[in-house]
Amino acid sequence: MKTKFSINSIKDCDDLAGQRVFLRGALNVPVEVEFRDNDTKSRSSGDGVITDDYRLQKLLPTIAYLREQGARIILAGHMSGPGTTSPDGSGYGVKNVKSLKPLVKYFEEHFELTFITDYASGAASDAVNAMGNGEVVLLENLRQYEGEKANDPAFAQMLAGYGDIYVNDAFPTTHRAHASIVGVPTHLPAYAGLQFARELEELSAILHPDHPFTFILGGAKFSTKLPLVEKFSGVADSVFVAGALANAYLAASGQPVGNSVLPEAEFDLSAGLASDALKLPTDVLTLSADGETSVRSVADVIDDETIVDLGPETLERMIATCREAKLVVWNGPLGWYEKGYANATDRLAAALKKVAGKTILGGGDTTAVILDDMSVDDFSFVSTAGGAMITFLSEETLPGIESLQNNLTD
Repeated sequence: MKTKFSINSIKDCDDLAGQRVFLRGALNVPVEVEFRDNDTKSRSSGDGVITDDYRLQKLLPTIAYLREQGARIILAGHMSGPGTTSPDGSGYGVKNVKSLKPLVKYFEEHFELTFITDYASGAASDAVNAMGNGEVVLLENLRQYEGEKANDPAFAQMLAGYGDIYVNDAFPTTHRAHASIVGVPTHLPAYAGLQFARELEELSAILHPDHPFTFILGGAKFSTKLPLVEKFSGVADSVFVAGALANAYLAASGQPVGNSVLPEAEFDLSAGLASDALKLPTDVLTLSADGETSVRSVADVIDDETIVDLGPETLERMIATCREAKLVVWNGPLGWYEKGYANATDRLAAALKKVAGKTILGGGDTTAVILDDMSVDDFSFVSTAGGAMITFLSEETLPGIESLQNNLTD
């Protein structure tokens, strides 16, 4: 079945038995690294514990489908982390990055696999060629090679050499024009994985929404979310802003924000402010310099205070609007949740569980907060994507989507 973007789904592939499938998965999950005794020297990330497996949960059905069809799966992906560049003999450059080793134990609870750390220049060819139908190998972090982020043609061709067909089930990374996202599909027949196709279907519906439509944007990533405020203030019936976004719009409208987080650069916010759809906070929770919290009208925020969450009046207005909406889209926590100010976020999540309209949530921070106490089944759809969701809604396409469109087969 083709998506509205004319992309082939893996279910459009007639015969997968014996086929080597290069599966690009969304493997970038948070890992908490353990420590040795009382010192501060961390152990290898292989000893780390996965703290949020939501993306992996959503990847498992694609892996299960491919195994049931008798495919031979070469699973690849990345885990972000700092590293220093050092030369090696591969020609692609090597970086010291986080290992995918913590994922081995996770996946082994569902199926057997072989973990391959060295695959540059075809080093893993023997292991891949020896695979039986339904077997899985996991390649070490793609970003250990500079050729991945650089979309080095030689690196992409090397990766493609391990597969007969390509499957992208890494929607959260599809806004990156990296070798495994846009390079490999130029060499192989390419398909969307099951979760990728679902993401595309659900997020595409936001571009042509049912009304009333309420959009809620929070978090601290101002520069990436500003285009959404500007765009959807002309599409949605209500656009509520919180976090750094709200601080910026409050300041631009002449309201005091004290010591609250503001964007470093100046932006023209006039379009959003001119829209009747934009809904700014009317009251907020503030934190004083001596650690005291207070609920204040936005006009009464004091110079030494920091806005850390929405106030009850604003939250109730937001919830009341959501109850009347046919579609609610939410991306980004409403308060400074890293410091424990998650009351508004938690209350909104609980309220959305009960609304009659469709609810779509996205963003890693949002899901991390709500899934502590709630289930994804409490909402219509919870995206695995953060930045990719924002970019898709803003640009209405992504590099990884276009690479699959360019590879469309009959």
